[in-house]
Amino acid sequence: RMRMNGTAAASAHAIVASVRGISVSTVTLSMFSGSSDIDRENQKPLDEAFINVAGPAVSLLLAAIAIAARLAIPGQSTPLMGFLELVLILNLWLGGFNLLPTLPLDGGHAVRGLLWHRIGDYRRATRIASLIGRGLAGLIFLGGILLLVFSLDGTQTEIAGLFGYDTRIVAIVIIAVAWFLNAGSRNAYRHAVLQQRFRGVPVSRIMTPNPVTVPPWKTVEDVVNECFLQRGERPVAVVNNGDVLMGLIAYSDTRKLPRSDWAKHAAGEVMTPVGELIKVAPEDTIDVAIKHMAEQHFNQLPVVDRGRLVGMIARVNVLRFLELKDETAA
Repeated sequence: RMRMNGTAAASAHAIVASVRGISVSTVTLSMFSGSSDIDRENQKPLDEAFINVAGPAVSLLLAAIAIAARLAIPGQSTPLMGFLELVLILNLWLGGFNLLPTLPLDGGHAVRGLLWHRIGDYRRATRIASLIGRGLAGLIFLGGILLLVFSLDGTQTEIAGLFGYDTRIVAIVIIAVAWFLNAGSRNAYRHAVLQQRFRGVPVSRIMTPNPVTVPPWKTVEDVVNECFLQRGERPVAVVNNGDVLMGLIAYSDTRKLPRSDWAKHAAGEVMTPVGELIKVAPEDTIDVAIKHMAEQHFNQLPVVDRGRLVGMIARVNVLRFLELKDETAA
């Protein structure tokens, strides 16, 4: 999934992806932000570069239009000037910041795409882009530290006048941004390594088959006592006719009811229905499941084959697979 961005930038990502033949599932727009759900599996190196440059480019174009409008429109009212300045500042910030050549920002993805196109190795390109990003983060961090040191000297009034804000706060913000950029670059490379290790490995290989299930008519009280308390299960699958998935029930779902009503209501009444669940198929690769779990902050996902529950995949399955693979390699 593309990163959160401005509404125009998110639309630009989606438009360029469509022009280059990349599937775009959804584009979610709100008043101040947006995101594009773009298929990354079939992206080529230059696709990544062009798609990610499009967002910041549109933001900078909007900033240029705001400047031109402010200069060209005669007799501007104060509210109009304020609006144009706001558009200018926001889009300059979005465009400039997202163009920084560091992952996970658009500029970092564009750099990786160009490196990938040049050297033909996705993992190596990600490593180089990650090192570039971490180097830039280090420079920004150093700048923040120096600014913080100078801000403690009361005689450096020209520095305070330059930023227009409390320089200590500005320095802390710069240091925080450097930390974010460094962490993002490091995690991007780790994700690329994991992708390579999971490439071609289906979910069916590491899932837990025959997971604990309950029928939809089982009382909430029985589910809590038998599954959550005695077995320590997390979400439990609710199935009908043996293996037809109806939904999932987690302990948080039971809080929809007062404790005194647990014996009066069935699991099917409080479960999250199957239509609202994120599911994976047995033939999906592990990295697809990891992506869903990471984006939605889930610990496990149901594995479904034509409506029938065939297993569950959890974070612990992934960790065990990695441990076994490392032991085998050693």
